[in-house]
Amino acid sequence: MARENWTSSLGFILAAAGSAIGLGNIWKFPYLAGEHGGGSFVLVYLICIVIIGLPVMCAEMLVGRHTRRNVINAMGKVERIAPHPAVRYFMAALAAAAAVAFAINGAWLMTVVSLLGVWFFALRGFAILGWIAAAVALAILSYYAAIGGWIVEYIWRSATGALSFSGDIAAAEKGAQTFFAEYISDPWRVLVGFLIFMGLTAGMIFGGIRSGIERICKFLMPLLFILLLVVIVRSVTLPGAWEGVKFITRPTMDAFTPEVMLMAMGQVFYSLSLGMAISVTYGSYLGREHNILRSAGWVAVLDTLMAILAGFAIFPAVFAAGADPAAGPGLIFGVLPAVFDTMWLGPVWATCFFVMLLIAAVTSSASLLECGATILIERWRRGHKRGSRTRAVAVTFVLCTVLGLLSVFSTADWSHLPGFERGAKFLMGALDKGNWLDTLDNLASNWILPFSALGSVLIVGWCWTGRRAAPELLAAGESPRDYRALLGCWCFFLRWVAPIGIALIFFNVAILG
Repeated sequence: MARENWTSSLGFILAAAGSAIGLGNIWKFPYLAGEHGGGSFVLVYLICIVIIGLPVMCAEMLVGRHTRRNVINAMGKVERIAPHPAVRYFMAALAAAAAVAFAINGAWLMTVVSLLGVWFFALRGFAILGWIAAAVALAILSYYAAIGGWIVEYIWRSATGALSFSGDIAAAEKGAQTFFAEYISDPWRVLVGFLIFMGLTAGMIFGGIRSGIERICKFLMPLLFILLLVVIVRSVTLPGAWEGVKFITRPTMDAFTPEVMLMAMGQVFYSLSLGMAISVTYGSYLGREHNILRSAGWVAVLDTLMAILAGFAIFPAVFAAGADPAAGPGLIFGVLPAVFDTMWLGPVWATCFFVMLLIAAVTSSASLLECGATILIERWRRGHKRGSRTRAVAVTFVLCTVLGLLSVFSTADWSHLPGFERGAKFLMGALDKGNWLDTLDNLASNWILPFSALGSVLIVGWCWTGRRAAPELLAAGESPRDYRALLGCWCFFLRWVAPIGIALIFFNVAILG
């Protein structure tokens, strides 16, 4: 059976942008900006997108298109094209260092996994990197879908007027936070939204690349943009909203701290979906007629634009209502409902916002599920078995749903899973954050994604070498001479700037905590 391709550059860009534009943009980016200086965080984030995020994304798309394979086979094939034992042993040494850091934190499960990684990197090569990227994609989806279930619940509550609180903004904010706490403490209510969200995710990829992901993204991404603009217009026209605009657009020198820079670099990986197999998988369906530099550039622009627009949708309303912009992860679910409640036609604006958030979340979760489905399809076909998409999606759906139950039933705390609580404290040590959702998010975002992205950087920038790989970024028939400056910048950032930036993230997490 012939492998699918994207039908057009626009279809690929919208699908890839849909995978990147998700909760990382509209939930995580605003609350990190609120906690770390607003405009200062945004400026550092923009710089990191250009010098780290975009080069790594291009490298991952390049690996996918060149090999035309799933992420596991792709990494192994690239290493066979350009073997470099020194880089392989470096990754083995880094895995050993991670094992030591995990042992110091009492995370014995990850210590064992890291030691196995040392053995695989030293003896089996970079194919293990594909397994890591695929595993982290499915792990992220398992807890990402739990948050997606919260969004489903909030759409229903907003549309029915149930998110209504009495009193001034302080009382309304307290009411919104109490509602959220009561909601996540009831795992059976969370489970309903979780299953609906997982069903929407699976439904999006059943049709395949062209008839499923590409066709739906061509409809959903413009709708997402329209809804975001509607919320922005309402937000910035509120009395006192200009303070929120200044907060998100004006950097302050005292906010440029090492912590802000490291948090911005880490957010780049999460926001652009780097190190989690998505760019490699989507790139594998990209034909030679597409220019990866141009396509990846548009994806980065759209992703960054959505993150900044989300800031314009949220912070003017927060400042107009006199709420706290540094409310952290609870900004969306514990503060914004109270802010919307103070507005005229508050339920309408709240419903628009959470529908917009659901669209962003589903397009991202579909790309995560597609990574696992692609691996199963290709491995079954290679084994002369029936590699149908329906079967692969069903198996991946069940796997992620079962794993996601840990996040659903431990969202508030481990009280609903007392046996698992003891196991988590023993196996994860200091990495245990009180529930499986936060524990897995911490492990994936701060440890595994940077490690996986570093492997992609080294295998392309140092094994393959940027000079030999650079022409692969161009469309068929295009001359490297016409893109000499861009290709030179890509090689430099990929070989030097990106590895150093990732190493700083590792140092911050492993040494400084």
